[in-house]
Amino acid sequence: MNTPASRRVLVGLAAFSALGLALAGCTSGSAADAGDSDLSIEVAGVTIETNDELAALVPDDVAERGTLTAIQFDNAPADTFLDENDEIAGWGPDLGRAAAALLGLEYTAEVSGAFDTFIPGIDNGRFDSSWASIIVTQERLDVVDIVAVHESTTGVITSEDAGLDISTPEDLCGLRVGALAGSAFLIQIEEIVAICEDAGEPAPTIDSFPQQGAALLAVSSDRIDAFMTAKGQLSWLLREDSSAEGLEIQPLDYQPNLEGVAVGKDSGMTEAIAAAMNQLIEDGTYETIMTSWDVDFGLLDEAVVNPSVEQ
Repeated sequence: MNTPASRRVLVGLAAFSALGLALAGCTSGSAADAGDSDLSIEVAGVTIETNDELAALVPDDVAERGTLTAIQFDNAPADTFLDENDEIAGWGPDLGRAAAALLGLEYTAEVSGAFDTFIPGIDNGRFDSSWASIIVTQERLDVVDIVAVHESTTGVITSEDAGLDISTPEDLCGLRVGALAGSAFLIQIEEIVAICEDAGEPAPTIDSFPQQGAALLAVSSDRIDAFMTAKGQLSWLLREDSSAEGLEIQPLDYQPNLEGVAVGKDSGMTEAIAAAMNQLIEDGTYETIMTSWDVDFGLLDEAVVNPSVEQ
């Protein structure tokens, strides 16, 4: 486990308040000569320099601007979150920094807790991209491109005092289940509603939350029974040195799904980002970054552009 302690954030109940919108300059390490096509930065201990062949894939208007813009969620560790210094952190932003550097661009991110605004913001051209936690769904592929870089599963967290055992989707029937507003997990709960109804069981009620912290607080205070999100995020929440208490991850691994980078269809950046990601996969930087955030599962051998939702 290589994650520096300084980059970790204790995710306890104190972190549950909404963090609002913040603008963060998101260069990690020493982005030299920003705006210059020859960048050199360090991410997860790896020095990354501009690759001229990959940089040639960047559209002229983006190359002249010199930045790869992104919108990042503020509270989904270890995918993307604000750390104790209010700086954007996580494997998504680290991949964004690394890929941008290969392309001769500086990664800059606006940080928001309003996840349901991300896809519209990319679609209307306000942002080029969003890194991590963008699960591939047909509804999203109709609006943006997605460069899949990781396979995750959906997990469920409950209060230890609830005495629940959730191993199958049917075990969620009749429960009060929450998910992040605008997330693909809400779609999955709707599917579970149908499963319960087909089985003649009471359907789960659904609550959406603007922030993961608010949802976890709802679990702790018995306002909902369970919260569904990426299992990797839940594992990070309950890691050994976490301050979170009284919560437990259920055995259910629901619907393995691809996730990755949302890219504006009109940005002209999809091919360049996919090529940069494949370079990071090939030279081992991708694995180094992912494992530095304790993500040693679901790693891909190749970035996949707009994968079929049936995959």
